[in-house]
Amino acid sequence: MKILNYSILAFISLFMFSCQPKLDEKVQLINKIDTLEFQIYKSSVELLDERKPNEVLSLYKNYANLYPEDSISVVYLFKAAQVEVGLGLSLQAISTLDSLIMKYPNAENIPSALQFKAFIYDDRLGNINEASKVLDVLIENYPNSSLIENAKAYKASLGKSREEIIREMEAKDKVVEEAAL
Repeated sequence: MKILNYSILAFISLFMFSCQPKLDEKVQLINKIDTLEFQIYKSSVELLDERKPNEVLSLYKNYANLYPEDSISVVYLFKAAQVEVGLGLSLQAISTLDSLIMKYPNAENIPSALQFKAFIYDDRLGNINEASKVLDVLIENYPNSSLIENAKAYKASLGKSREEIIREMEAKDKVVEEAAL
């Protein structure tokens, strides 16, 4: 009977300790990401080591792949897309955002991901048609989003020069001022 009790105790102990390294790895990965983010985003008193954005990008994606059920994976994928844009990897950023949208369709930041995707198509790739389609998805599928008015205004400004947008805003301001008199 003692041997059976010791066997059960040994099995339970082994099971409990086998879960610990996985948790430690997860915490270590988060800590490494936090450290790199701090180094990247701290005041630019010194020159940034160009390897750090690539390293944090790799860690973001690694974490999201290892722990897809963790809610921080959604945040890390969005941040990965931001880093990719900063590195000039616009198509890769769109792919990352598509992955985020497909894997986490109910995530809180999907409207932000769609708006960012539209921005990449418009500003980085010069593809106004794709930007417009993405904004349509945002407007149609997330009508209660806090970004909806911004998305509508953005869509209305697609393809216009800054000067045209400024003229239109000044004309609207003038109408508002005249109505107030």
